[in-house]
Amino acid sequence: MRTPQQARSEESRASILDAARKAFAEKGFEAANIRDIAADAGVTHTLIRYHFGSKEELWKEVVTNMFQRLSQELREGMKSTKGASPQDNMRNFMRHYIRYCANNPEHVRIMIMESVQGGNRIDWMIGYIRESHKNQAPFMRHLMKEGDVPEVWLVSLFYSISAICQMPFVLAESIKGVYGVNILSEEAIEAHTDTVLALLLRDKPKSRKHWPALPDWAKGKA
Repeated sequence: MRTPQQARSEESRASILDAARKAFAEKGFEAANIRDIAADAGVTHTLIRYHFGSKEELWKEVVTNMFQRLSQELREGMKSTKGASPQDNMRNFMRHYIRYCANNPEHVRIMIMESVQGGNRIDWMIGYIRESHKNQAPFMRHLMKEGDVPEVWLVSLFYSISAICQMPFVLAESIKGVYGVNILSEEAIEAHTDTVLALLLRDKPKSRKHWPALPDWAKGKA
């Protein structure tokens, strides 16, 4: 059983990771400041040093935590599809992955920043990405062989799926400005999920009447 002190320590650590994830996603590694992260987390900067040491180690812990959270949420979500068809497994996977992307847009923002800059941090992060792709590759090849998804270059398939799932949530402000839609609303997340499944698996969208309204120009009206 956890002691009150252990519980407080775990809560402080979680608050630091949340604040650091947002800081690294918004400002990038170089511009993110430990004192600002501490202020946002409601702790002292010395406590961050105590828990994580350097800013580099804090960044690594943030990335590790993101991939662990993603893995855990996908595992929990896939429990209900045990014994299901490969197509239904894919549908369930996509639904939970899109939901994760909507709830954690900082994940892909950090990945994009580090990929653009290059260097030791993206090299370190690639270990997690490679392991994920290695685990999913046999399943994707099976879906291609069965004709459930187009038989294309595996690299393009993986990164196209990642992009189609992630980018609307990363570009939330752009979508709001262009269409007046909050892509992080429940209705928009469901509409985006329907769209992804229709494009990848040719599913018929099932919640069209609940999709967020679009401006007249987007509906073909003058």
